[in-house]
Amino acid sequence: MTKELFELVKGMDLKAAETQIALRCAPLIAGLKVSNLLIVLNEQAGRVLDIFRHTEIVCFILFRGEDKTAMLLYRFDPLLRDLNQPQAVQILHQCGYKQKSLEELLYEFSSRYAAYMHGRAEFPHEIGLFLGYPPEDVDGFIVNGGKNPLYIGYWKVYQNAQEKIKLFQQFDAAKEKMIRLYSSLLFTA
Repeated sequence: MTKELFELVKGMDLKAAETQIALRCAPLIAGLKVSNLLIVLNEQAGRVLDIFRHTEIVCFILFRGEDKTAMLLYRFDPLLRDLNQPQAVQILHQCGYKQKSLEELLYEFSSRYAAYMHGRAEFPHEIGLFLGYPPEDVDGFIVNGGKNPLYIGYWKVYQNAQEKIKLFQQFDAAKEKMIRLYSSLLFTA
């Protein structure tokens, strides 16, 4: 992040749903990513739902804690397509998923995520599949225990590093554009 961009972010209310969306969800909004995890203060969760109500981005509440709510924001068809890739299906099967529909998969995942958040289970590393990470990188992470990636960007990369570095650069550009746009709206209103 450039110094100029950092200064723009410093002038924003970091607790506001709109700010968190601009900072965390730009690749999803730009259509570069199929889904995104967004964690906001509980009092901001309703605002997030309102913002995406009449869009093609679906908000699924994974977990609501004492102070914060974790939401999976996603585009239905692209996420379903990604989760139906043979390698993704295989990983999910190895992790114990039996369900077939996207809704069933999401409810099973949210149950596992909640168990982790309550300290009753290990972290569900299959989260990467629900976040649209390539199955080869999710598998690489699981097999290697998170060690020995070729590159670390928006996720740990285990294959096709150059291709993913270019994608991460696109994510960064989308994020910068979103922050600038949101900042201009804030300071011209």
